[in-house]
Amino acid sequence: MNDAQAARLGRLLAQARRKKGLTLRAVAEVADVSHLWLSRVEQGFFNQPAPERISRVAEALDIDPERINRITKGHVANNLPGVRTYFRSKFDLTPGEIDEIERTVSDIQRNHERGNA
Repeated sequence: MNDAQAARLGRLLAQARRKKGLTLRAVAEVADVSHLWLSRVEQGFFNQPAPERISRVAEALDIDPERINRITKGHVANNLPGVRTYFRSKFDLTPGEIDEIERTVSDIQRNHERGNA
């Protein structure tokens, strides 16, 4: 991400936070990030903010992930963990259940690619 993208991302997060009437500390607590880190992101100081943190902040502020992805030119999406890692850390699933999710995601991706061809 370049400086201009970092500044746009920071403005988006700050505007969304203010629109919801939330403080930095309130959003930071919900997103499980440091309020100082969030403040610096809002000020555009980080060109490579941790994607998983940005995702949690976006979720806390009800920001569409695609909007974040457009601003960061894919930085967030390209640096998030894969489906298996995400579901293993987030939910108590068996390896078979995770395999089934991966197959479903692969099917959706293939269908999407065919639709765009």
